[in-house]
Amino acid sequence: MDRIDALEKRLHDLEDERDLRDLLTRYSIAADMGRNQDYVDLYTEDGAIDLTDMGLPRYQGPEALMEFISTLGMLSAITGSHHAVPTQFTIDGDDAVGEGYGFVINHEIDKGTFIINHANFSRWTFRRENGTWKIVERDVKLLGSTSATKLFAETLV
Repeated sequence: MDRIDALEKRLHDLEDERDLRDLLTRYSIAADMGRNQDYVDLYTEDGAIDLTDMGLPRYQGPEALMEFISTLGMLSAITGSHHAVPTQFTIDGDDAVGEGYGFVINHEIDKGTFIINHANFSRWTFRRENGTWKIVERDVKLLGSTSATKLFAETLV
């Protein structure tokens, strides 16, 4: 690979990483602002969020994701803000995996304070469809849980 090809590949990889970080930002904002359809549209047609570690189901497909974000998802979003950082990405062509922390900060407006509602470790899988990155699945594990520890171990390999 010559220098120009190597630079083009590095630039393409950086643009992909930027686009994936932008996707996570849009995810958080859509969840927090009640933009339910925008939230669902960030997923592939078969996309899913797995919340079984939190005692909730795995929601898959547009209807299930809309049910989640319209009901349970919005309970924390009304007074909270989602954060999916820092996330480490592994990109392979039109597929990618992101692994990192996530948390929801809830605002106790009447007290003038903030609390972390929950902290988690998430593994995201992504697919580029028609030139746009989409979420295939978000697997959420609560920090401190056995399943989070297992996911950490897999990540460190």
